Amino acid sequence: MQIPVDADLIFFLATLGNIGFAALPQLRKSVPPVPAKYQLEEVSPAALTPGQAAVFAPYDQKLAAMNYWPVCTYRVANYGHNLMRSYSNPSETSRCVVMLVEMKLTVGAAQPVSSTTLLSFHTMFADNTMLTTRNMPLKSVMDRPPYQTIQERPYIKEPAEMKREHDAQVAKMGCPVAAPSNREQIFKALNEEHDRFCAYQLEQGVLEPGPDGQTYVLTDKTHWRGVRNHLNPFVHRFYAWRFLPAALVTMFLPLVAVLKLAPDAARAAHNFGFPPSRASDAMMLACYTVAGAVLGLALENATFIWVLLLTYLPVRLIAPEALGPVPYSAFAGLVAWSISQARKRQRSVLLPQRSLSQSAARLIMRS
Repeated sequence: MQIPVDADLIFFLATLGNIGFAALPQLRKSVPPVPAKYQLEEVSPAALTPGQAAVFAPYDQKLAAMNYWPVCTYRVANYGHNLMRSYSNPSETSRCVVMLVEMKLTVGAAQPVSSTTLLSFHTMFADNTMLTTRNMPLKSVMDRPPYQTIQERPYIKEPAEMKREHDAQVAKMGCPVAAPSNREQIFKALNEEHDRFCAYQLEQGVLEPGPDGQTYVLTDKTHWRGVRNHLNPFVHRFYAWRFLPAALVTMFLPLVAVLKLAPDAARAAHNFGFPPSRASDAMMLACYTVAGAVLGLALENATFIWVLLLTYLPVRLIAPEALGPVPYSAFAGLVAWSISQARKRQRSVLLPQRSLSQSAARLIMRS
C-alpha cells in the first residue's frame, strides 16, 4: 500500500525543528537586557505625536467621569519606548495606568508601529502586598511573586468595568494604603517595585546578572518559556464569540472541499475536457484560502498554528487519503498570517526617530 505524501505534516515538522534549533540562539541575541534601575522619563503632552495623543484622549475622558485625572505621562528610557500615563483619584486608594504598547513593523521602506493599549488598576496594601487588575492579552514569561495578586481581564476595555472588578477583589484583601499621587511618588514606587520584582526573579532563576553589572538578562529557562508560549495557541487570549464561528468555518470548509467540492470540480472538468487534477487543486486552494482568511480576520495572534490545527487535523482524521504533495494548510496559514498583519498595520502609529523595545521585553514591562 502506497502512503501518500503528507506535505503539510512535513512542513509543520520542519517548522518545529527550525524553531527548536534556531529560537534559543536568536532569543539570546535579540531580547534586550532588563535594567537594574529604571531611568524614568516624563513625556510632556506637547511631545506626543497626534496618533499617540489620540490614543490617550478617550481614556482621559472616560476616567475623568470617574474622577481620575492624569498625573504624568512617562516612559522607561533605558527599557524601550512604550508610553504610560498614570491617573489618580484623590478619594481612591487605587491608581490607574494606561500603557501604549508599540511594536515595530516592516512595510516596504516605512517603519510603522502597531499599537495596542493596556488598561490596569493598581492597589498597595499595608502588609506590602499588591493587587493589579489588567487586560494584558499575553501570558508573561516571568514568575509571579507571592506578594503580587494579578487579575487578568483581557476582554474588558472600559475603565469603569475594570474598576468594578478591581474593587471587588480589593474588598477581599487587606488594608489598602494611599496610592502615589504625584510624579516623584510614582517614579519612586516604580523603582522600588522593580527592585523587589527583579530580586524575586533572580531567586527563581528567571533572571541572572548581566555582564555589565547594570542589567539583568533572561536565562535559557525563561527563553524556553517564550518558545513554548509561541507554540501554544491557547496562550493568546481572544474573544470566544468571534473565534468559535470562524474556527468552525476554518475546520469544515477544507473537509467539504476534500469530500465534495474538489471531486465535483474534477468530474465537471473531465466532462468539459479540462484536466481534472487542476480543477480539483484550484477548488482546494480556493477553499483553503477562504478558511485562512476567515481565521485571519478573527484572530491576530497564533494564526499559523491555529490554521494548521483546524485545517489539517480534521482532514487527517476523516479523509487522510486526500493528503498529498500540496501543503494546503500551510498555504491557508500564510493567508491568515498576512491578513492578521494587515489588520495590525491599519491601526499603526508612526514614531519617527525612535527605536522600539523587542516584543519579548514588552511581556515583562509592568505599569
